[in-house]
Amino acid sequence: MPVLLLAQGDPTAKDMLRKAIQARYGLRPPALESLQIQFKGRVRAKLGPITTWVPVEATARFSFPQSMRWDFIVRAVGVQIGSGVEAFDGVTYRSARGNKTAEAVEDAAMVSSLQRRLWAIAAVLLTPLGDHFVKLSVIGENLLEACNTQIDGAVNLHLRTDSIIDYVDVKCLNPDTEREQVFTLRLSEEQAPINDLMLPHKISTFWDDEPYFEVEPVLADSNPAIAETVFTLESE
Repeated sequence: MPVLLLAQGDPTAKDMLRKAIQARYGLRPPALESLQIQFKGRVRAKLGPITTWVPVEATARFSFPQSMRWDFIVRAVGVQIGSGVEAFDGVTYRSARGNKTAEAVEDAAMVSSLQRRLWAIAAVLLTPLGDHFVKLSVIGENLLEACNTQIDGAVNLHLRTDSIIDYVDVKCLNPDTEREQVFTLRLSEEQAPINDLMLPHKISTFWDDEPYFEVEPVLADSNPAIAETVFTLESE
């Protein structure tokens, strides 16, 4: 059964995406309307005068095609030392750190950064790239650009010769440095089914060449019921 794509773009670009989807999921990719993935791993964090790796737990939630949310908790020696959440409900971006009340993000550059980073995370799943609001372009050998026309933001998919994603990157504002940098999600070549959803065994992220965090998916729930208020940060 061929993979059905509704995305815009020339036949070569669509064929590259089709092969990448088949390399991940086979000929029957999942029909995802919503998704929740839990991750465990480690993140670079400053503890006193030094920056070191500390454990992190994260959850990504999606209600396709527009709503996305990313939560994380950072712990050191079993004690929580930080947490945060970023979410988009299709209209407004909201963000919170620690115990602070979530606030709508008004700064245009920061909103664009959130959009692009969340779109990059969605792109790792591949199937969201086949939707009608996506424009695909071949921009180099084994290099595919996926532009989300709803947010006017594009991410680059760097593919291995076997069509498995090597890494996804996008240029956007780093909220920690307040500088425009390249945000990269590098995927392990090894893939494994997590609750019947085929995912990369490991995802490592970087700002430019500096490691940011690395995680492994530990639980996936395909097409769960997710309340709209989850993406407005009004409830869990």
